Amino acid sequence: MFYHIIIYMSNNRTNKLTCVITGRKLIATKEYYERKVEKAGGEEQLHTTYICREAKNLLKQGSSVEKIREVLDVDASLVQEVPQQVIDRVIKDVTTRRARRINNIVNISSMMNTTSDPEVKQYIKNLKNAK
Repeated sequence: MFYHIIIYMSNNRTNKLTCVITGRKLIATKEYYERKVEKAGGEEQLHTTYICREAKNLLKQGSSVEKIREVLDVDASLVQEVPQQVIDRVIKDVTTRRARRINNIVNISSMMNTTSDPEVKQYIKNLKNAK
């Protein structure tokens, strides 16, 4: 006896995202997918601009698309060329987020106590003399 299972997807919509840099596929939850669609401005826009987390982090660190593909061992013949505006948007997003941070620069001298306890000083002195 054979059973056939038919999965019906409304509007041919799929929650599978493919990274434009690496070609890696992600099956997203419904909520995650909807957030991504909203942020991208539409389903088609999302599918043409989706970048996986690993590739996005490397882009943010200043790596080129070619370098990312090399590092992540991607077969370049299986992926297409990434439009420059997609890369620029990721980089722009990084710079605007850094600018919005309130505590970008922390005065280290105000956080650190540069003096030691007399007991610690003596202990270090004893260690130096023991050598």
